[in-house]
Order: sequence, then C-alpha cells, then structure tokens
Amino acid sequence: MDERFVIKYAAAHYADADWAQFAERWTATFYTASVPQVGTATITRVIPGVTPNPRRAFEVDPGLLDRIPRVIFVEDGGLVPALAEMKPTLLLLLESVHVTDEWRGKGVGMRLAVTALRRLAVPGAVAVCYPAPIHDHGPDEPCSYASDDPEVRRPDEEAVDKLRRAWERHDFGPLAEGVYARRIEP
Repeated sequence: MDERFVIKYAAAHYADADWAQFAERWTATFYTASVPQVGTATITRVIPGVTPNPRRAFEVDPGLLDRIPRVIFVEDGGLVPALAEMKPTLLLLLESVHVTDEWRGKGVGMRLAVTALRRLAVPGAVAVCYPAPIHDHGPDEPCSYASDDPEVRRPDEEAVDKLRRAWERHDFGPLAEGVYARRIEP
C-alpha cells in the first residue's frame, strides 16, 4: 500500500432534465497507478431549501439510500430537528462504499470515502451515512443467513457494530435510527 491513491469523480444526468428537481449523485472511483480500480463511493449532494422535497425525489430513485432519506427529511422535505440544528449548507449522503476484495479490511475504503466527502464539501456541509454492510437483497427481504434464534448474532449485526465504531473514529456520530452524521469541511 505504498502507492499513492487517486480519486476520480463523475456525475451523470440527462441533458434535457430539469435538474432543479433532483439531487446530484456522484461516483468517486479510487485507483492507483498499478491498480485500475480499488473501489468506489457513491455520494448524493442535496442543497437544503433548494432541492425541492428530497424525500419525495428519493422515493422515486432511492439508489441504496432507503433508510437515510426517511430519517433525515420530514414529509414535506424539510430537515428533521436534529439535523436542522446543524444548519447545513449542503448535505452529502454517502450511499455506498465498495472496495475490491484484496483491499477490504484495511480501512482504505473508509479513508478514501471521507476524503471524497471532503472534496465534494463546501463550508457548512454535513455528511450523512448509514454504517451497514451492503447486501444484494432489498431492505424488506430476509437476509440469507438470518437466524431464528435471538441469541445468535448475525454476521451483518457484527459488521454493523464494527462499521459504526470505525465511522465514529472519523468523527461521525449517531443522528437517529442507525444513521450517522458529522460536519465536514473541504
């Protein structure tokens, strides 16, 4: 891991769409000179008071953000009080972080994701994440390794605990319902 990491940013949208109605979804790709892709992070930018009703927009196209919008936005698209108290100028919703198998467990994905969040931030920005493993099933579908025994901790529960502690080391703190947030500056 002596190589220097590079982060490439991309945002895609339809040229004829009225993008005043939508949030911006960015993809940050991590790579080195010898490894074409170490991982990716998907980050959605929302400008409070400008992006009209982000909660409704995310109901149409949630990506992997099924929990975050329900926790941070009220029905009319305003911010919940705990987040509104932070007076964010911009919200950066971390949708997902994925690193290739050979880079997992080394803290690379999280470190690069925080760097990507800082790069997309403006003064007064707040980053929001839901520390949990990404699964191939939907939020209402049962996990393939779910146990009927309440005494048995599922592997994803242990992963959530580990991820939450890791995000806390990067100054993220609990907001509500497992969603974490922190003020982040460029």
